[in-house]
Amino acid sequence: MFTLQRLLAASGGRVVRGSADPDLRFTGGAFDSRSVEPGECFFALKDQRDGHDFVLAALEGGARGAVVERIVPELPDDALLIQVASPLHALRALAESIRSEWPIPAVGITGSVGKTTTKEATAAALGARYRVLRTLASFNNEIGVPLTFLRQEPGHEVAVIELGFYVPGEIADLSKLVRQRVGIVTTIPDIPVHFARTPSIDAIVDGKAELIDALPEDGVALLNGDDPRVRAMAPRTRARVMLFGEAADCEIRVTNVRDLGLTGTRFTVHAAGQTADAHLPLPGRHLVSSAVAALGAAVALDVPLDEAVIGLESLERPAHRMSVRRKGDLTVIDDSYNSSPVAVHAALAVLRAVRGRRVAVLGDMLELGTLSVGAHEAVGVDVAASVDALVAVGELASTIAVSAERHGLTDVHRAADGGEALVRLWQLLRPGDTVLVKGSRALALDKLADALVRTDVTG
Repeated sequence: MFTLQRLLAASGGRVVRGSADPDLRFTGGAFDSRSVEPGECFFALKDQRDGHDFVLAALEGGARGAVVERIVPELPDDALLIQVASPLHALRALAESIRSEWPIPAVGITGSVGKTTTKEATAAALGARYRVLRTLASFNNEIGVPLTFLRQEPGHEVAVIELGFYVPGEIADLSKLVRQRVGIVTTIPDIPVHFARTPSIDAIVDGKAELIDALPEDGVALLNGDDPRVRAMAPRTRARVMLFGEAADCEIRVTNVRDLGLTGTRFTVHAAGQTADAHLPLPGRHLVSSAVAALGAAVALDVPLDEAVIGLESLERPAHRMSVRRKGDLTVIDDSYNSSPVAVHAALAVLRAVRGRRVAVLGDMLELGTLSVGAHEAVGVDVAASVDALVAVGELASTIAVSAERHGLTDVHRAADGGEALVRLWQLLRPGDTVLVKGSRALALDKLADALVRTDVTG
């Protein structure tokens, strides 16, 4: 939350249209006119599209004003426009101003897999004692991170911020804004997400390590002790290092993991001389690592472990990430937000343990570069051992289908896109089936998952 006066002072902008009331308040910021909330300020950014073309739509959607480079014609007479040299720079400057006035402690989270689940779990664990400002969705880049701080209010006591990596120096730059006191690095698998964008796994490791490079000396680096690449980052930080995981030398250690199927996982956690039994209400043993990291962050910020595990129970399920949804006799494991080899294999392990008929809808795993063919073939082998039927969506996913057939799966279907896949499912599904939906973001299989729970496809 911020005033027009703060926006003008931080950005060096000027009101070129509408009322210049310095006390006018904005509830936050937005860059997508389709998702703007009433009272927000719209930033006309130039990305894949020019935000100036959507200023009118944003104002009609409830935006209280717009930050622009140039005056936009044909707007209502009372439309508020703030002209700046660069809306992106204005957004960052405004976030820096807010961050400086209310310098609450922050937890920064990165890794190739598990960032968003770890972020939600950390917010839940810290929420047992603090009012938490957290990244919405996966807003983890130069746009999303500043937008998060535009929602900060005086009552917030701690921030939980997800940071993504696409180019060297990106996390280092974002860390100047986040100023994290606790840094979590989740996992960097052999085939990371977005591998095609980076020259090597070593480059990805270096990029992720920028998070803990930036920690202060009195900070805490929470590193995944079960991941050799993450564990090896320890010498790169001047902060205190705390390993989390199942390894015997982990300071935040998990033992006695019990898989409860689609209702989640129970485990025992040991930290700071305390022991507690915890329940993660998301399916998949692979997500325990996210929960343990979250509990480690809570302990590092003085939340007693027994309170933190209660907070974890209140975890807000991330949309389209291992979300169990039901429609009549149909169960949908909706993990459709994005896809990578390690995540697909983990999701298939969950499906494999389900009783009854199991159907997988798997889309392309994009941006894997030279590792793509082998990764899709390996998924096909796993599919053949895990499911009763497969719907492969997209050109690359046809490799999954071929591999699954080669390894003995006979009920295999192919679809060019989510719409065609849905038609296939209408013909294929039976009452009592469990369906896993997973694919890279570009395939928009979240729409297919939503359609499955809106419509009785099993007749």
